[in-house]
Amino acid sequence: MASPEASVVHSLKQHLLEHGLHGARVSRILVDADPSYLRSPFRNKLEPMTRLTLDDARPDVLCNLELAGGKLIAGIEVKASGRDWVKGLGQAHRYRIGVHHAWLAVPDPHGDVARAASRVARDNGVGLLVLNAKRWSEALPPIDPRPLPQVVSHASAMLEGAPVARSLQLNHPLNYLAVAFIANRKSPSLSLLEAIARLWRDLSSEASRRLAIAGAMSLGLVESNGDPTVEGRTVADLLEALRFTPARAYDKRSRLVDVDAGLAAVARFVLLRQPAVQLVHRALSERGGSLMLPALACEAAQSDSALAGALFLADPSAEVTPDLPDAAYNPSTVFKLKQNLWHAGLLSTKAHASAGKRATDYQADKDV
Repeated sequence: MASPEASVVHSLKQHLLEHGLHGARVSRILVDADPSYLRSPFRNKLEPMTRLTLDDARPDVLCNLELAGGKLIAGIEVKASGRDWVKGLGQAHRYRIGVHHAWLAVPDPHGDVARAASRVARDNGVGLLVLNAKRWSEALPPIDPRPLPQVVSHASAMLEGAPVARSLQLNHPLNYLAVAFIANRKSPSLSLLEAIARLWRDLSSEASRRLAIAGAMSLGLVESNGDPTVEGRTVADLLEALRFTPARAYDKRSRLVDVDAGLAAVARFVLLRQPAVQLVHRALSERGGSLMLPALACEAAQSDSALAGALFLADPSAEVTPDLPDAAYNPSTVFKLKQNLWHAGLLSTKAHASAGKRATDYQADKDV
């Protein structure tokens, strides 16, 4: 016998996909592989299904909520009848140990459940979704968790983004890829610094070799002890497949994407994972693909003011505003990051010549 609850879950899933939840877009939905759902005529429409467990609780639905500040995970308990709201609230409350937002979804054609359950739901931090006349609505929002995921996401982005924004002190991505390659291929008897000195002659000083290692660490390619990360080993394998060899003299004055399109593609793969690069790409995309540096900084600041400050300003604690003097920008960071993105094929223009000089000489309003 088909479960009446399966039809309610199907209706809820359609609503979530079309209208979102709690003001957020729903990007992914998983339905619990309950035997009654698997036997239901709605089975194919409920896919993807899997056994959903949160400690000892089993929500009927898990979904991702896409917000400006990041993602939230919602767990939803679904009941086929309003008479089961007390049991449903108890189950939904248990989900709060494993999700950001917990909900009870239940048919409520006359509004009786919303009136009876709202106080208890509010006390337990559970949101209410009610189905009335074939339409779902949010009768009560859930309590936000602590710490707020959006704030944690912002802190995480800062930890991942600011180091990259301010630590790429060499202006060619091949230097960082080479570190990953050498870290994965070097003799155990050599330190990473010694191996780079022997194998990558492009970096003639110890200071430049240390900067290459620091940049590779910020990009997630090597560990603090010099060992390659999983990503670093993957990059090393890709470089080997592309016949990269540290012994070859690469023309670094020409754009890497023109010299070796394959290596440039690997560089794009690495760089596009970085929040600072994503911020630049998003800001440019939203404004037609071309901006002068001050306008780009302001556009990026609207999305993430702290990361934009770390990326563009000499004093990362300062506020990005349209009327900043040229000396307020960090030309070294702008120049190095932009050159890396240009070589990789992510930007079509090189850094302005004034970016590679003293801060007082930088002409931000001429840097496209």
